[in-house]
Amino acid sequence: MDGRTPSPASTTHACPACGKKIDPLRAGEVAILEGQFFYFCDRTCKRDYVSSAGSMSVLQRFTADPPPVAPSAVPIIKPPPTTHTNGAREAVPPPAESWPDLDEPRLSSRSLPETEPLVTGHEPYDSAEELQHEESPALSHRAAAIEEAPYEEEPVEEPPPDEEEPAPAHAPDPAPPPAPEAEEEREIGIGIGRAESHAEERGWRAFLRAKQDPLAYAGAALGVLAAVVALAGAQVAREPLAVLACAIWLVRVFTSRHDRALAHPYIAAFPPVLALIAALWAAGGHEANAGSLASFAGLCAAAALVIAVRVDRALEPMAHHRARIAEALDVRVRVVRGAETLELYPAQVKPGEHVIVEAGEVVGVDAIVAAGEATVIPWIDGPAEARKKEGDAIVAGAKVVSGTLRLMTTWAAHERAWVRLLLDPDLRIDVAAPLARGTRLLLERGVPIAALLVGVAVIANDGHGPAVLAAVAAAAMALGVWGVGAALALYYAQGQAEALSYGIVFKDARAFQDAGVADVAVVCSRGTVLMGEPEIVALEPLGSLEENRVLALAAGAETASSHPFASAILRAAQSRGIRIENVRNATAHAGLGVTALSARGERLVVGSRALLLEERVSVALADTRVSELEGQGRSVLLVALGGKLVGLVALQDGLRAGARAAVQRLHDARIEPVLLSGEARDTCETLGRALDIDHIRPEVLPTDRGTEVRALREGGHAVAVLGHPQSDDAALGAADVSVALSAAGATPGEWSVALASDDVRHAALALALARTTRERTRLAFILGIAPGVAVTLALAAGLLPLVIAPIAAVVATLGTLAHARARESRIA
Repeated sequence: MDGRTPSPASTTHACPACGKKIDPLRAGEVAILEGQFFYFCDRTCKRDYVSSAGSMSVLQRFTADPPPVAPSAVPIIKPPPTTHTNGAREAVPPPAESWPDLDEPRLSSRSLPETEPLVTGHEPYDSAEELQHEESPALSHRAAAIEEAPYEEEPVEEPPPDEEEPAPAHAPDPAPPPAPEAEEEREIGIGIGRAESHAEERGWRAFLRAKQDPLAYAGAALGVLAAVVALAGAQVAREPLAVLACAIWLVRVFTSRHDRALAHPYIAAFPPVLALIAALWAAGGHEANAGSLASFAGLCAAAALVIAVRVDRALEPMAHHRARIAEALDVRVRVVRGAETLELYPAQVKPGEHVIVEAGEVVGVDAIVAAGEATVIPWIDGPAEARKKEGDAIVAGAKVVSGTLRLMTTWAAHERAWVRLLLDPDLRIDVAAPLARGTRLLLERGVPIAALLVGVAVIANDGHGPAVLAAVAAAAMALGVWGVGAALALYYAQGQAEALSYGIVFKDARAFQDAGVADVAVVCSRGTVLMGEPEIVALEPLGSLEENRVLALAAGAETASSHPFASAILRAAQSRGIRIENVRNATAHAGLGVTALSARGERLVVGSRALLLEERVSVALADTRVSELEGQGRSVLLVALGGKLVGLVALQDGLRAGARAAVQRLHDARIEPVLLSGEARDTCETLGRALDIDHIRPEVLPTDRGTEVRALREGGHAVAVLGHPQSDDAALGAADVSVALSAAGATPGEWSVALASDDVRHAALALALARTTRERTRLAFILGIAPGVAVTLALAAGLLPLVIAPIAAVVATLGTLAHARARESRIA
């Protein structure tokens, strides 16, 4: 024996076609007919038997040497590699050597060939028993899982219609084949579409795809040569050279994968084709302009090839970045189901299920810490470690450095924070962003209409036949600057990737756009720009009571409050060894203070001047001192007993690290900061001066903050709010753009932007990044479209020769792509 784990025992079956005894685990083929499993020696036996049975199961797949499956693990299902011809899907049988060895269980995606994607979107199993079959656990589970991964059936010889047997009533209906375009971008594994996957391909299409760039350069050279051979007197060579250049262009179009962030490739394909048709038409009619039209067709093909190569090169770094993130998230998670712990992929985990993560492991789902405490790197490429404890949110991709966590799943599969806008083929920021989507629609629908209008204008100017067709091609070439769409997609993808590098998660593409429009940022003071950990800096009795008695009364009342001021007073009493006064009927008033009854039944009030005045307690005795302390940026609590003022407590809270830098970043992005606070006006003004914030809203109770935000919105501003969900939910809920600190992984459905960190600098950066991206995309759109529009108008008026159109398209595309790639990015 070689020491490897033996395969599980199985019952021997007879091949239904030839009767030969075979082991189900080593059957060459398996099929499901009439709800039962049939095991065959090889493909021929299976085809003969299925054809004779008069029906074809959807489960037609090679199953030679299936790997053994552990009862507690879900095996990996590998669909056959696919290629595409004109949008159609073709099944390509995988070679036998690409399957894993029978004696070596492979339960991780990294153990499979890198070129074969994973399909993990089927429903998870509730227990280990569901993974077993009474006769063949490996094949039963494999076949049942394969049923959920559709692919093309092998063509077989069908019986005549009059001899066809009806399908059994209990047999499952085969699933309808997916639409070609949907299948093209079908999500694989953790969320990468086929545009970014590296599926194994063979044959002439794979060869041409591997040689795309050399062929493109050769085609561009031929196209340019078609335009210049006339200078050497080789007039007759122009048409053949143009035909070759266009042929190479069409080969590239039909063999390239379509990125959904770009306009459909067929829109780019038709201008050179129309130009070539016009040239051949003119040559066939022996028209005088046949040579110039052939030169124009060659230049169109050359320009299209150059543009295609530059677009692919520009988007390549982003594709590599997505692949790196996908690999980092390609982990198994240990899910607790009843008394069992199963290793599953994130796509198989349900919200609410508990996951165990230990030191050295990567978190595979977005979750809330249910139990435990650990030091983690909070997100992929996070710059520093953080401590996570019960109740904290955590995102997929975080790595546990030390400790063990039990997590309650909030989001899995494609709803995870790091997947939604980066890897999901439908929600990707560069696909779903409104400006990017609008540009694609403009290129796909507007360009053909505009080109036809140019043709109508040429006809009105006595144009005919080939000249009209060539003018249509020239207009489509000038307006169809595909580099504009690529530049916009690149800007959005870079902005999103850079945001993720700081732990910033946008809810969706609309939230990204709204964040870029915000011109007012409301900053909640406590816990956002202030540390939220005040300390007592002054304790002054104002009557006959001693200092310690005043502190004991204040501490007794503050036991009913969870405010940071209450915590500071209780800490001070404990550090001084003061016995806290017993109080009764303590009631906390949000943003104001606390009222209670002392042990002697006297009314006890601890809070702001507003609360004492509401309780009909005079504060004239302390007005001067309170104003002096508040002018120093300190918060003052007054203590009254039996309707008389007996003392005051002054507290000082420090600025958070980076608070001043965050405000400066807002100023740099031309976003006006507004300080929203429950502090007194003098204290709030002092804090505003320290932060360089001119617009302050003091003495606003937590329950009234939503009203203040709505008042700003009614003034015609797009308002963003920076705060914590626990304490600032009213303000966040009323904002156009809510930026919630430490909320990534917990409630992405509620907030526009969620941060994996508690750093207010990242909150300001989220707005600045979105605004910068918005400005750059608008500039790129104008720079890319304007030359094409100008050239098109000139062509319609007959002011420019046709050859200007492909030259203008190349210049506009290269310019916009250079503008996009010049942006510094944190993409690794």
